[in-house]
Amino acid sequence: FVDRAPEMADYLIANSELEFNLVHGFPDYRPETPGGSKGGRSIDPKVVSGRRLNDYDKLRKSNLAVPGGVVGSVTELRRLAFFRANPLGLLQVWKFFPRNLWNKLARREHLSSGRALIARLRLTLQKKEVPLWLETPLEAIVVEGGAVMGVRATKDGASVNIRARKGVVMAAGGFERNPAMRKQFFGDKGGSDWNTGSFTSGSPGSTGDGINAGAQIGAATDLMDDMWWMPSVLPPDGAPVIIVFERGLPHMMIVNSRGQRFANEARPYNELGRLIYEDTAPPAYIIFDQEFRNRYAIGGMLPGITPERYIENGYVKRAETLDALAELTGIDAAGLSQTVSRFNEMAIAGKDEDFQKGESAFDLYAGDPGHKPNACLGPVAKPPFYAMEVKAGDLGTKGGLLTNEHAQVVREDGTAVPGLYAAGNSSASVMGNYYPGAGGTIGAAMTYAYIAAMDAKYR
Repeated sequence: FVDRAPEMADYLIANSELEFNLVHGFPDYRPETPGGSKGGRSIDPKVVSGRRLNDYDKLRKSNLAVPGGVVGSVTELRRLAFFRANPLGLLQVWKFFPRNLWNKLARREHLSSGRALIARLRLTLQKKEVPLWLETPLEAIVVEGGAVMGVRATKDGASVNIRARKGVVMAAGGFERNPAMRKQFFGDKGGSDWNTGSFTSGSPGSTGDGINAGAQIGAATDLMDDMWWMPSVLPPDGAPVIIVFERGLPHMMIVNSRGQRFANEARPYNELGRLIYEDTAPPAYIIFDQEFRNRYAIGGMLPGITPERYIENGYVKRAETLDALAELTGIDAAGLSQTVSRFNEMAIAGKDEDFQKGESAFDLYAGDPGHKPNACLGPVAKPPFYAMEVKAGDLGTKGGLLTNEHAQVVREDGTAVPGLYAAGNSSASVMGNYYPGAGGTIGAAMTYAYIAAMDAKYR
């Protein structure tokens, strides 16, 4: 991965519609570990108009709820979020304003981040006239003489055989949308709603078909009991909303039903999501005060605006006192009071002695640079107080078909299955149980898909 990822990026920049910007100052998720970086490693796809696609209506919606539906790069959105600390930052993102005005007036449907990546790759296929068959589910992998020669799929209601002279690349996603497989590999700890995938942000088509098809012909699997974890909130009338950077802001904390903090709220989302899942006193709640509400966006809400429908339907709980908030949520009132008291003392001092929030460069990237003495710590003291239940959501499962350095699928004995490759969440992640930084999911998927294609081409 380390050797081939730059090669993959250079190839796509030269041979596709992909264009990238550097995300200035964005650190690795554990930047202080040996080999870690405090910035300069992450790239972000350039914003693109979805109207350039012939089939734009087929593109999935985003699970990142940006208030007001505005579209911008990671750098633009961060500079906008903290313009109070750096008003000159607005001059650096001037394109943001006409773009979003044009979006509203002319429905240009500009896309950013992952959706921009997919749109640019789809645009490449469109320009090169490469056919793309949607709604064509896999039935089985076709094996002849011990080698994979193609697949059998269902197209327009009929079974069709698709021959593959160079090989088959299994890139059909994980199994986060398969309740039976979630229960098989994770058990009942998450509860029935978790097992049905109610809190996943994964693709609707990620039902484990590709993994199961590979296993049926003798492929080995690994990491089947792990996920790309993501703390998420669930509006009653919509899909899960992922909570990425809000957790690093001041004037908020996360507690369990005992009213106790159990982690650094700003730590990498994969780690925090797993801790929420494993905590022994669920459910977990994000707790914040009116100061937070006045200054910051969260869960799709603009700063200072909390729609009454969210209070009425229970998505957001609000109370004038912490005791009343505890009663609304079922949190232990004494535990919450003690936790908030200690948290506020540490916030005023600027040092989290319990979980070190605000000490890592990763934490500080998500914090408010205008807030002192610690960009990530502020008292939860100004009423009314708010709570939002936060779930152990996910971006997808991490386990799948085991591959070698050539992206070839291997058997339990380590020998390759001729003609079969895997990439993305259909494969066991090269990252193992870790998530070292932005792109740990899609970057690895793109790299191993590239490796697979090049190996198949020249084999």
